[in-house]
Amino acid sequence: MRPSKFVVCVVMAVMGMASHWPPSSIGSDDLGKRESATTAATGLPDAKMQKMLVTNPDYGNTSEFHFLITGGYRPETNNLVKYVVSVRTNRERKFFGDNHFCGGAVVSSTVILTAAHCLYSGTTRIKASRMQVVAGTPRRLQRTGQTQVRDVHAAKPHPKYTPKRLKNDIGLLLLKKPLNPNGHFVQIIPLSTATPQPGLKCTVVGWGTVIQFGPTPDEAVNGDVSVNDNAFCDSLEGFGKGMICASDAADHEVDSCQGDSGGPLMCDNIVVGVVSFGAGCGEPNSAGVYSNVYYFRDWIKTNSSTRYEVAVNLQLLLSQLLLLLIHVSINVY
Repeated sequence: MRPSKFVVCVVMAVMGMASHWPPSSIGSDDLGKRESATTAATGLPDAKMQKMLVTNPDYGNTSEFHFLITGGYRPETNNLVKYVVSVRTNRERKFFGDNHFCGGAVVSSTVILTAAHCLYSGTTRIKASRMQVVAGTPRRLQRTGQTQVRDVHAAKPHPKYTPKRLKNDIGLLLLKKPLNPNGHFVQIIPLSTATPQPGLKCTVVGWGTVIQFGPTPDEAVNGDVSVNDNAFCDSLEGFGKGMICASDAADHEVDSCQGDSGGPLMCDNIVVGVVSFGAGCGEPNSAGVYSNVYYFRDWIKTNSSTRYEVAVNLQLLLSQLLLLLIHVSINVY
């Protein structure tokens, strides 16, 4: 039997205090004074940010949205986490993993699919040099022999992304060095070739808060949801073109939440959606809203150019060749 939200909140809060878990957000130490005021777009807003979202007219209707897994579970073997990365600032506050703010999906060895709003702090672009991705482990706070950390070469939000209304909320991170897909710990996930049909059973995976404005877990959490029909999705505030929505009709508490943003909605080992937003987390008569991967498929493929991947791999090969030549020359002389 799954514990109530209250019990989960109390237990996780105590655990959070014991291990000094910070909020899942980008703070002033990471991005500077100008950017620190708008952390909600990529994680858990602090009290000042929550107040600003409610009172600042410049943010339109986004005061209703908390930028997104609540009601989720941890499987004994989390096979889906191999497709997911933790998107972080490029420096830790105090310990490994405390700089997580979004999720992403491995769509090639050098490209991560995420949400455009993860590439912004409010309306300000986050520099690629200030981000990194971590793959290969379900544990946010634990570095293992399978953990792969990569710096970001370029961050590409959709050119028609609108921060105020979260339209075209899709983006890409191009990595400086390729990930090493190994089938078990890191794996490339295929893009959807069609808009998912209503009723299709899917799973969202992430390190987002287990309850709205609650603590961020160490281990990735799974949430099983079903794609909703267009009529229901159209009734949700902010829903529009290029979006799909999903929920658990039997248990509304299952939903994505703060810190899950940018993570993949996966159906049959295919990425069909990217966590975008929702009115709270696990609210009755609501659903999580996701960017429709199929709708943006052409843009994703065009901007995940194989030429970039080839260039990165060639650069890596040349570096290895240079090291080999140096090694040979040392042995010869």
